[in-house]
Amino acid sequence: MAASERRGPFLMSHPLDNPAWHALIGPQRQFGRVGELAARYLPSISPIAAVKQESDAAFAELASLTAPGEIVAVITTRAMPEQDWLTVAVVHLSQWLHSGTVATPSEEQIETLREADGPAMYALARLTDPGPFEKDTWRLGAYLGVRSGDALVAMAGERMRLPGFAEVSAVATHPAHVGHRYASRLVHAVLARQAHAGEQSFLHVRTGSPSEAAASRVYHNLGYRVRHRSTFHIGQRRAQQA
Repeated sequence: MAASERRGPFLMSHPLDNPAWHALIGPQRQFGRVGELAARYLPSISPIAAVKQESDAAFAELASLTAPGEIVAVITTRAMPEQDWLTVAVVHLSQWLHSGTVATPSEEQIETLREADGPAMYALARLTDPGPFEKDTWRLGAYLGVRSGDALVAMAGERMRLPGFAEVSAVATHPAHVGHRYASRLVHAVLARQAHAGEQSFLHVRTGSPSEAAASRVYHNLGYRVRHRSTFHIGQRRAQQA
């Protein structure tokens, strides 16, 4: 394990140990519901949520921000309290951080995606499953794409943003168009824009996912390194007791 890579208990010493919390109490507050100890993105934006600390009070406040039946995903080392939450899944993640210089990318064929491209982005995400992506996720940052004819066949964009850091997310390529290095080129383009804005780029990879090995090679070649491992607990809000 590299010296910069960390695993273990719920850490609060660095903003990237709890990125959703720092995004939601900071630059992306407008996209969420925010309390004193818990916060979550609006359901149309993302199921990602966060607690300031791993306490019963924090999870209870998160429950108060979540309607019965809604699903949230929280980085935490403990199970979500059964009183309010039904655990749907547990997803292990590696967090990658970029450091060093960023070469100027070639943006040939790459275009900036707009609001009108929202349905196409959502459809591509549903087909390829790059991670949580809802109908309005694209509002969180810049999204870039590649087309074949009129069809969107690859994309990458930004999700969580907190002071000094911006996440690359929704890296997706249509199965019929793999092999053209679209993912590498799109991530490079997003990374370069973040670096130009003075933000350090980070991203997450699902451990054990079908695309983990290929994605890890792409990110390593672009200068990302694993800094931390964490776990998303995905929970559904139970119906409130009468």
